[in-house]
Amino acid sequence: MVELDHICLAAQNVYEATFRLSQETGFGNYDGGFFPLYGLGHKVVPLSPDVYIEVEGIVDYVQLYDANPVTKLYERVTLAGDCFLGLCFRASTMEEMECFAAHQGTTVDTKTLNVDTARQMMNGNRGLAIQVPSALKAWPEGMPNLYFKPDLSNHPASMPVEKGTGRSTPGGVEWIEIGADENQLSSWFGDVVKPADLNVEIRYNGLSPGLYAMGVKSDSGLIEIRRRPPTR
Repeated sequence: MVELDHICLAAQNVYEATFRLSQETGFGNYDGGFFPLYGLGHKVVPLSPDVYIEVEGIVDYVQLYDANPVTKLYERVTLAGDCFLGLCFRASTMEEMECFAAHQGTTVDTKTLNVDTARQMMNGNRGLAIQVPSALKAWPEGMPNLYFKPDLSNHPASMPVEKGTGRSTPGGVEWIEIGADENQLSSWFGDVVKPADLNVEIRYNGLSPGLYAMGVKSDSGLIEIRRRPPTR
């Protein structure tokens, strides 16, 4: 089974962007830590127990001087402001990951987000996950990638938000609006999953690939969150 897992919102200022998002939606947030090897700070806005927005921005500019490709990507896509950079789905089995990797002409790299490269959470844990294909390949193309998370009991969306950061309770993502069309998305996923079988309604706007908006259910009604995709 393939399901929506998280959205990456790349930000010029991870703190300001998270504060603005919570003010705009009423949804709370918490400090998700940082990626030591990529120089990125990480804030989390849960949307359901297993779906969230990760707000990420550069906090260690030494990585830019070292020409780290991930850090350079965030620098480039945020020059014009915040953007929806990554659309991320979650596989329930490694077999699905292997199938998608073969379709994408790559292999499953179990070290992609393993102990040495994973997100360092502020409680001392590491946010372990495996991704196919890499964010450097899928995200600049405006296409989704697939994640496998071996321990869903520690899913980032299940963690409590900081007191006072939210006034509304989210109830999950009802729809997403993406560019391109269903045929392109179907071709991208191959035999792993059909877009119509995903656990979220997909609205196609016919523009260039990327995520443009989402509708999130909440106790105060449906909340629309709209940002631009990265400029290519």
